[in-house]
Amino acid sequence: MRNLSKFTAAVLAVTLVLTSMTAVFAADSATLSNADKAVTLRDLGLYSGQDANDPKVGLENALTTQDSLIFLAKLFGYYDAASKLTADNVDEALAKFDDAASIADYAKNVVAYSATNSVLSGSTQDGKFFVGAKDTVTAARFATFMLRQMGYTVADFRQSVATLAETKGSKIDATLTGDLTRDAAIGVMFGALTAEKASGKTVIVDIAGDNADLKAKAEKIGLIESISGGPIRYVQVELSVVSVKALNTKQVEIKFNAEMDKDSAQDEANYKIKDQGNVEKTLTTTSCKLGYDKRTVTITLDSTVQDCLTNASKAKVIVSKDIRAVNAKKLGADKEVEVEVQDGLLPTVKEVKAIGERTIKITFSEPVHCNNNTKTLDPVNFKVVSGTYEYYVQKAELNLDVITLEVGTKLVEGPVTLTVNAAGLGGTNAIQDYAGYKVFKGNTTFNYVKDTTVPVVTVKSARANKVVLLFSKPVKGSNIKLYHSDKTNEAYKAEATATDYADEITFTFNGVLPSGTLNLFLVNSEDGKLIDRYGITVPDQSLTCHVAIDTTAPVVTGCEVNTGESIKIVFNEELDIEVVTNPDSYVVKKLSDNKEIPFSVVLDESMKSVELIFSAELEDNTEYQLTIKKYQDISGNTNTSAYTYRFTTGDYKHPVVIDQHCCAVPEKGLIYIVYSEAMNEEQMLVKANYLVTIGGTYKDLGDNDAITKVNDRTVRIYFKELDDTNDSTIRPFVTIAPIVDLAGKSLYDSVEPYTVQSIDPENVIIEEAQLIAKNKFKIVFNKEMKSVSWEDIKLTNLTTPDSIRVVGCESTSINSDGKTEVVLILDKELATDVTDGEGAKIGITTIAAPSSESEWGSKLRSQSQFNIDLVDKTAPEIVMWNHDDVESTVDIVKVIGNLSAGTITIYFSEDIKESTLTVDTFNVTGFTITEITAPVETKTVVLTVKANAENTPVEITVNQVLKIYDTAGNALDPGSPWAVTLENITT
Repeated sequence: MRNLSKFTAAVLAVTLVLTSMTAVFAADSATLSNADKAVTLRDLGLYSGQDANDPKVGLENALTTQDSLIFLAKLFGYYDAASKLTADNVDEALAKFDDAASIADYAKNVVAYSATNSVLSGSTQDGKFFVGAKDTVTAARFATFMLRQMGYTVADFRQSVATLAETKGSKIDATLTGDLTRDAAIGVMFGALTAEKASGKTVIVDIAGDNADLKAKAEKIGLIESISGGPIRYVQVELSVVSVKALNTKQVEIKFNAEMDKDSAQDEANYKIKDQGNVEKTLTTTSCKLGYDKRTVTITLDSTVQDCLTNASKAKVIVSKDIRAVNAKKLGADKEVEVEVQDGLLPTVKEVKAIGERTIKITFSEPVHCNNNTKTLDPVNFKVVSGTYEYYVQKAELNLDVITLEVGTKLVEGPVTLTVNAAGLGGTNAIQDYAGYKVFKGNTTFNYVKDTTVPVVTVKSARANKVVLLFSKPVKGSNIKLYHSDKTNEAYKAEATATDYADEITFTFNGVLPSGTLNLFLVNSEDGKLIDRYGITVPDQSLTCHVAIDTTAPVVTGCEVNTGESIKIVFNEELDIEVVTNPDSYVVKKLSDNKEIPFSVVLDESMKSVELIFSAELEDNTEYQLTIKKYQDISGNTNTSAYTYRFTTGDYKHPVVIDQHCCAVPEKGLIYIVYSEAMNEEQMLVKANYLVTIGGTYKDLGDNDAITKVNDRTVRIYFKELDDTNDSTIRPFVTIAPIVDLAGKSLYDSVEPYTVQSIDPENVIIEEAQLIAKNKFKIVFNKEMKSVSWEDIKLTNLTTPDSIRVVGCESTSINSDGKTEVVLILDKELATDVTDGEGAKIGITTIAAPSSESEWGSKLRSQSQFNIDLVDKTAPEIVMWNHDDVESTVDIVKVIGNLSAGTITIYFSEDIKESTLTVDTFNVTGFTITEITAPVETKTVVLTVKANAENTPVEITVNQVLKIYDTAGNALDPGSPWAVTLENITT
């Protein structure tokens, strides 16, 4: 986010010479306390004084209010923004001061900007409002100006010097009183550079921003502390809401204590506005606007033209706990404020001016409308005349507090008179505010002079792959071309189209802009001229800008969970599309069982945020973790460590019964009811909320029956009548009252009971079996087991029945899905391809009556009639053999070479997957491998080789360099070299 101290790097480097000030002779530096600091501030680009060459000149003079505001505008970096205010903007801002005429011309823009942005508030005397532009400023008033610009609220200006001195990092004199000289003000400015603003950053850190040169200078003189080349340290203050008020019945203003992240502050999801405290208003993507001070958000009810709050009522405003400041701090808890809505002021015409040859802009004191739900107004409400000539008003368009008129012919230079509500106030469609007060019918006259000046073009920003051009007045056009570096190279071209008049246009290039000083070439189109509202064409021209080197990885500034449907991840800059839209860059898992959640990725148009949309809604009241493994900006900077974010879902859905998870153990009289989420325990465990039938009449749970909690979303019902039947074929029915979850939401959002029908017995089976070593295999049950007997399991398909048997249990564990896994031990080894050594493929089964039992009390179902495949999860092995039939000889690796055939054959314990082999998988000393194969059903790998030289030794070594995979995907890691003797060598 950019703030007032960072409008452009150039602002910080420009020195302002106030030529309108009276020049004075340089003071004797011996009489000054802060002459050296003036030089330092001048070198930093933060002060120029009355003589650009000698900053000490005039320091002994008294400091006026208007000059003190210029000091601060220069220090905090908003002088350039103030200079861009139009004459109309300035006149409007200064109109409230009775002594506005006393403000020097050179200071008017800065004073106007300061008054508009709450730096200057003025003073009241005898019912009049004064700025005191040429009065000597006191230490208290100057400190007040500074504190306000630093984001603090000043309760008592008389304490402002002490408050500024006590601010962390401040080095100013707390005893400073009375009128200030320019020298003393320099001391205050310099001493405040290391003080912390309300945002948590120090003044100098905020001023420096991305200006590497200024940052380096500040570090060199100790104003900025850099840690091992890392980020600059600053303290992060907690974010809070300072005030909330209704500006009128259409708009609400919210002030924060710190500079806000623009994307977060303007995200309508972070606010709720309830008319009369209970009717929630619809906010749109354009409803929320962050002000120039970066701390004030104005919310406009713009879902429809007529949408507004009820006058003379109380509204409720809720600011989300997830809203973020630029320092990444959040509110932490939702802020709810009751607001008085009281609009008793009549709307008035503030300004009328021509903004084109046939276009007139009318600005009102507040948003208005014409009592219908349209932005296109009836032209009969307006009358425009020049002398005796009346213009035909052909179009009137509404935009909140502005109405733009388009007349049929070009305006004639000279006085032009506009009448609002020309048809009178009696009609229902008269122009009025949202409290119902109509604008009085009246005339406003302005002097029209055709603007013949050519729009001035400047570079507002240039970063990564974007350049924003700023125009001195609104322009529009199509197919506008901007080149960088070389205007003859199409690869360096970006095109843009502005269909509506705008004062800035963004150009996006295909590649990242080169860093350093960059030449730009604006080329107007042949068919769609870039023109202003007066038809003046913007000429082709060359521009120069500076592109800073971006070496910083993007930062995650926040994560926002959208009920259980998605999560939005916001970054501080534009992202690389390929990386950020790759689902492999993220992992979302449920923390209770580490189960990963599937999702799709959608990149926002801003390219600064993504949304992970879950394939199925997340569970309510459940903790999850998001891990972002990789993220990269458009300049190629990538994160160095993963980002993790834990969150707990709220209660978004009404609870339901998961019928397919409900089950019974009829022979024990047990019935299990499973809900979709945690339920209100008191209601969940009340017998009166359940009725049970096992084939006939529904019955209440009586004294001999019981209901107990299994977990926060599961209950176990003991129904004695079911137990007494001892019939495992019974399928009970259970009717449940509309009990509620933890948030008070009723079952199925209904007041009617729900019936779980024909509840099946719990089905406990072995889901999977894996050979994990030649003498061990793992079985996975479909349930959590209370007890497991290894004697329940046996091997099938053995060539000789029962020749290999299960003899014990090595371990038992619960996996991430809540299912029991057991590792069982065999009395003999199987081959790595899950055979018994005689070629028979082995599986497992159960005995006829297993004794293993689930946590809920059901026995393992007999699978004696079924064969469960034993999945190969063991790596292949090299076959060892007795090569000379002598028992005392150590077995060797079975590798045979015969160079007359040009091959080396390597024997394995099972077939190898040929597609995973390359000629680089092995290395043979003295030979080049030209081909490698793994013939099916031979359990061999065959290398075709050729000697690298004549007289190649017959004693050679074969090395496995890369992993080897069997047909089941199990890998044999590279190991020891194998010796082989070759025969019939030909070279």
